Amino acid sequence: MTNSIKTALSGVLFFFLFFVGTSRSADYYVDSLNGDDANAGTTPATAWKSLERVDAAPLAAGDSVLFRRGRVWRGTLRTKSGEEGRPVRYGAYGKGPKPRILSSTDLSDPKLWTRVGDGLWATLENKLRDAKNPAPETAEFASGDWFVYTEDDAEGEASREVFPELDDAEGWRVSCVASGSHGSFFQFTTQGFPVRGARYVALRFRARSSEPFTIPATAPSLFMSDAPWSSYGDTVSSDLEITNEWREFDAVFHTNVDAEDGRVTFFLGGAIPDGATFDFVVEGARELTSASVELGKDVGNLVFTEPGAVKQSEDPETKRFAPTYDRREYCGFKKWTLDALEENGDFWYDIASRRVFLKSDANPGKKYASIEAVLRPHCCEIVGNDVVVENLALTHTGAHGVSVDDAERVVIRDCDFDWIGGGDLYGGGGEGKRVRFGNGVQFWNKSIDCLVERCKFSRVYDTATTAQGPDQSVSRNLAIRDCVMWRCEQAFEIWFSDDETILEGCVFERNLCVDCGRGWSHVQRPDKIATPILGYGLTCAKVDVTIRENVFCDSSEYFIKFWHDRVGEYHIDDNVYWVWKDREHFQGDKYFGFDASHGKPLMTWDEYRAATGQDAHSRWLEPKFRDYDKDDFALLNRDELKAGPSPRRM
Repeated sequence: MTNSIKTALSGVLFFFLFFVGTSRSADYYVDSLNGDDANAGTTPATAWKSLERVDAAPLAAGDSVLFRRGRVWRGTLRTKSGEEGRPVRYGAYGKGPKPRILSSTDLSDPKLWTRVGDGLWATLENKLRDAKNPAPETAEFASGDWFVYTEDDAEGEASREVFPELDDAEGWRVSCVASGSHGSFFQFTTQGFPVRGARYVALRFRARSSEPFTIPATAPSLFMSDAPWSSYGDTVSSDLEITNEWREFDAVFHTNVDAEDGRVTFFLGGAIPDGATFDFVVEGARELTSASVELGKDVGNLVFTEPGAVKQSEDPETKRFAPTYDRREYCGFKKWTLDALEENGDFWYDIASRRVFLKSDANPGKKYASIEAVLRPHCCEIVGNDVVVENLALTHTGAHGVSVDDAERVVIRDCDFDWIGGGDLYGGGGEGKRVRFGNGVQFWNKSIDCLVERCKFSRVYDTATTAQGPDQSVSRNLAIRDCVMWRCEQAFEIWFSDDETILEGCVFERNLCVDCGRGWSHVQRPDKIATPILGYGLTCAKVDVTIRENVFCDSSEYFIKFWHDRVGEYHIDDNVYWVWKDREHFQGDKYFGFDASHGKPLMTWDEYRAATGQDAHSRWLEPKFRDYDKDDFALLNRDELKAGPSPRRM
């Protein structure tokens, strides 16, 4: 076959794949200002309004959901799956800035704050009352049979019982042989009921126990009945004190989806005493409405906007905030106890009362031009295959910008990520493990034929992009390319801890990574690991990762930091590295580390290349930006660098 025939056939094949990949059944439009969820949604004039309406839509393969530019939504975008060659696409229409999806609550109104001490303010107490027009499905909430699930060192069962002292009410008796060493090891559960989004639902029940114990506020949970067990809402009730006598309780949930497969679980491991019998009678569910501030299960960050310029310290170890270039927007400092609030901007989220306490010399609503309480839910959840998310701004979340679970053929392109992470990973409110988290885009376990391209990541608590997971899986042909990442703690992270996992064809290329560890999170985090390239345990059966043609410009600590000994299975070359000597670098000139778990020392640029053979053709050159002081990182000398994002409109 001649080259000309091959070229012609390649062109036909490309056209066919492009046509199939972009054909779609219907376009739906969403406008947060002028839309109406009762509309058909099929034209800009009949646009839907809310994310809840998008969640409820029975989208088909090839459909598109388009958000109007210049508009803002608060909540989580949950995608639907398409088919190979016919993805479901989420994008933008109209003119103006990218549509913004925020997982945050606006606390700018002075009426939302009350003075609770000298220089101490708190959000209003959350007051709930019975709804006037409850959804009919509320009566079915948690109305099915209950059962006990145990694992590891927990053991127990549930049985149907009739309780004469409650007028022969029917319920369940939970017999606990062994409580277990973790909350998830002993679960009391019901599932398979409908959930309606954006509502408060109180599950009322009576309970007693042969041995008194406390059900922690975080133990009752609402989520999907089956894998991947996505959250369907937040728990907003307090600790439940179970005694020897029958008492009445409410477990209150704030729902966030429309679904038919709800599950309520009480995670009792480590709480219910060994040998105890726990009696439980459901009295029904009712819908509530909120009369005050709605805050989720955790506030991971507070983002303030000052009316004018803000003076900041030059010392990175004492700098309180990480402002934008105009010195107006910056963040608070999350603390784990009320007593730890010492300076203006310190805040504590009380998991029991669902309130924020903030150190401030004036009413925060008057002191600041705006306040965003950054909440725990992700901005976007992708569960399934064949999804495209493009031209969206995903910002102000205490969790992940986009969370991708066990996916094939997912594309995330031309999206902006800002103010990502800071939430309480384990949901203990400071009790137990105090770990904060949050990534720009996270691929969890399986990721096959996935792509992240031409995105911008800024002010991410952990890493801009990551592929990771503890379960046996395959991560194949994942590409992250042509992105700009600045003032994140890390840029690209990989860890997989199952011995049978396959990691191959993973490529990180032509990205620009600037100022790792010089953002807001580095000052606050106890585990400071500032580096563009990060790797933890890799016990995979196969490792094949390529890192090429990237520009790594300055880092407060490292350029490469691995805790594993698999660096020889990486392909790292043709990159550009640079540091500014007038800045503090906490590791001196030793920016490269691998196999830290076995005590390998940090290395200089020359030592690292000699020891590993990596970066043989890489250079140490200074990138020239169009306007660094205004976060404009367009490369003026890309031809000289021969690395970094491909030329495009920034």
